Amino acid sequence: MKESHSRLLKQFADMAADGQFGDSIKKAQNEYDQLPSGIAILLKFVLDFWEEISKKNDELSQIRNLSCQLLIVAYREAKKRDPEIAQSLINSFTIDYPGVPESTLLPRWCSLAQASLTMREVAQSKNRLMVWQQACKQFQAYNEFLNGLLAYLIILWRTKEGRPVTTNVFDTTYTNKLNQFSSLTGGEDGAFYLFCRLARPKIRNAIAHETIWLDADENKVRYEEGRHPRTEHEMDLIEFMGLAAAGSHLAQSYLAAIAVIAIMEDEYELGTKVLPPQLVKVFEFQTGKA
Repeated sequence: MKESHSRLLKQFADMAADGQFGDSIKKAQNEYDQLPSGIAILLKFVLDFWEEISKKNDELSQIRNLSCQLLIVAYREAKKRDPEIAQSLINSFTIDYPGVPESTLLPRWCSLAQASLTMREVAQSKNRLMVWQQACKQFQAYNEFLNGLLAYLIILWRTKEGRPVTTNVFDTTYTNKLNQFSSLTGGEDGAFYLFCRLARPKIRNAIAHETIWLDADENKVRYEEGRHPRTEHEMDLIEFMGLAAAGSHLAQSYLAAIAVIAIMEDEYELGTKVLPPQLVKVFEFQTGKA
């Protein structure tokens, strides 16, 4: 565990120094540069993450809070049966799942973070086409990230339920992963409803195949699926933009979750004293550490 946490700390330090965690951390870049290497970097990231949630306390902030807590829950529940498999969630940022090359989430995370930061820069543009194009990139980026993350969550939740685990889930389609995860957790009516509602494999595929377009007159997003014949679908533009905005927050929520887990596992007393009590409570619930 210590070795994987060292990798995590190094990656955090490098990315914090580059300002890749968003505007608030770009402004605090000098503070990150002055931090000693180690747990302090993870701790500052979580505290910054929580401060932003507490200040705004809007719908998007609640999405960030909930998605962070859900990832902690997935780790917590899997650990009760198999700590090594649970550890794969922390490792997922920088290390491939055992036996599955290129399964690390770092490249997908970087794409999502970059798309989200770019979207912020163009959001106020009067160029509607540029905003639409960047919204599509952000929508695709968060779905690609979810596509990778769901494989880990399926393995963790199957472990929690005492079911057999197979790495074949990494090779299956995004739609299949979503169906598996929904079946395991109750879908949009279950505890992990947020991830199920955000996941939109059909639209992600349409963006990838350029079979999606903006109907500006009707304020609709129209897209096609299938080949022969193709089926056309539509979505309100407001809903599309809302999903893109909500999905962008997965980047920071994911890092905050694995940072909380790393701190609580390696520096338990420090974590309970300094981390946000709500996140500590989620981690401790029925783990034996409370």
